[in-house]
Amino acid sequence: MKKIILVGCEGTKRTDYFLKAARELEIPVSFENIFQCVQEELEEAVVKIDPFVYQEVQIEQMEALLGQYTGLLNRFAANKKLQFLNHPDAIQEVLHKVRCKEKLMEQGVPVTKMLGTHINCLEELKQLMLSKREYAVFIKPVQSSGAAGIAAYRFYPERNREVLYTCGHLEQGQLINTKKLYRIEDSVQIRSLLDRILSMESMVERWYPKADYQGKKYDLRVVWQFGKVDFVVARQSKGPITNLHLNNQALPVEELKLPAQKQEEIVTLCTNAMKLFPALSYAGIDIMLEKNTLEPLIIEINGQGDLLYQDIFQDNCIYKNQLLHMYQLAQQN
Repeated sequence: MKKIILVGCEGTKRTDYFLKAARELEIPVSFENIFQCVQEELEEAVVKIDPFVYQEVQIEQMEALLGQYTGLLNRFAANKKLQFLNHPDAIQEVLHKVRCKEKLMEQGVPVTKMLGTHINCLEELKQLMLSKREYAVFIKPVQSSGAAGIAAYRFYPERNREVLYTCGHLEQGQLINTKKLYRIEDSVQIRSLLDRILSMESMVERWYPKADYQGKKYDLRVVWQFGKVDFVVARQSKGPITNLHLNNQALPVEELKLPAQKQEEIVTLCTNAMKLFPALSYAGIDIMLEKNTLEPLIIEINGQGDLLYQDIFQDNCIYKNQLLHMYQLAQQN
């Protein structure tokens, strides 16, 4: 029987609760620190690779950190003795937001509309918005996680008024990820922040009106694994950015009482999307439902988006299902 290896960082909830699930299932798992592991020396094994924890709060350092991480993924992929829960190449494929979205669009999978890339400053952004007649947009670094560097920007050209929502904050000349959402109307401050955010490789998307529940907007995080929906949580927010670590509210999806037809549409949407990434056994799929119509659209796919506190603090079923699958793979020749 092959070994089962978890690659990640010590002391994280990902690591602790995956190993907790392994103990409860009595499945032996070896742990390798992602920074200390010698990928080339690993013998035959079934491997799960978690993201490493970013200690750096400077948003503009993300590209360098992710470059380091993708280098590690490439070294894992080069070891042909390893079998992966999610292949390192596939993790990278969806990590790049533009390439992932373009692939989904090419195959007709409904996604939030991408308006442009390589926008370098606020003036270029305004020109894009005017030409597209889209006056509310999201700006996202092409490779990032946890809302780092994401901004929601609304422009009122007839009144020359603008508003920006972002977790980014300038401190001593550095663009910092505060993990706190700011609402900014001062045009000088907006220009300073957006010029810095847009100096990174970014994409611009349409800002859609989201469905709401009890006065708060929401979208869905769907954990899809092994060909089916394994867990869904709604993410509620008073503002436009719904990431749960921003003190937004997680809501059991059952409370939304979505029509059965809409639930089927969400399953179909996830099925069609994941068919395009066969080397991913699991993913976290962010889905928005448009206000009034509840039409589901994929916002993005996270090839390591399986950590939900609403699951690990309860049944921990996501990690248990992964372990059972890895155990089956480990028994095969």
